[in-house]
Amino acid sequence: MNDEIPEWFRLNEEATPLVMKGVSAATAANNMGIQVRSTPMLAHWFMLDSLLLANQANREGMHANALSLTRQCLEALNVVELGICGYKEAEIILERWDSDKITAGKLRAWLQNNVWPQYGAGMWSEPWSVFMREFASALQPYAHYSSKLAQWQVRLLPGISNENGSIKALIEMKPRAYDSQKATRITMFHAILTYALGRIYIAAHKNEKELNQLIIRLGSALGSSRYLDGHATDWGQQFWAMLWSKDGNTILE
Repeated sequence: MNDEIPEWFRLNEEATPLVMKGVSAATAANNMGIQVRSTPMLAHWFMLDSLLLANQANREGMHANALSLTRQCLEALNVVELGICGYKEAEIILERWDSDKITAGKLRAWLQNNVWPQYGAGMWSEPWSVFMREFASALQPYAHYSSKLAQWQVRLLPGISNENGSIKALIEMKPRAYDSQKATRITMFHAILTYALGRIYIAAHKNEKELNQLIIRLGSALGSSRYLDGHATDWGQQFWAMLWSKDGNTILE
């Protein structure tokens, strides 16, 4: 990240403690049955701890490890959502998840059909269900160690050249190869998680008008990032390990 701090980073720093404090109180105050009453709270703790570890790993150049932890945060977020969305049927779905009777995918499908329509648009003009589907799909390849995840272990050096239609780049391979672009982008993925959790919380706490405005501004700033160039683009491509601008230079915000 260069000396000019992106707007989304500044807004995320402001929004994260407010969102997490509100969600913490909401998960602790749910009135579900004893079998699953603590489940959303535990999922939120897991998410907070995973983000902490992911941030530490990211700063030390362990970008692949940070990204894998980020994917786990998304799974936890959906469980948190069941605990705070306010739908009576959510407790039944949570009990089935707790008993291993439904998968994480089935859990998201229930949220898509029953809860997400109330959230309106995502970061752009797309329905919330499309936003969440694309975000989850973009992170899915990093749920397990794979060749795609391994690409986050290397550093893309500046000085990419484009000659006769072919791209030439130098890649540095070493333990904990810190890549400022990768570090910035993973931080942005964490900001998207905060944005999503904030929207979920606000949907059930509409009196939080100031926080709502902050979350809207965060979403707008994230959607304007050069790493996310609009809802018409395949999110999977935007989450590739290697990105560079059309003029052949790496993008470093």
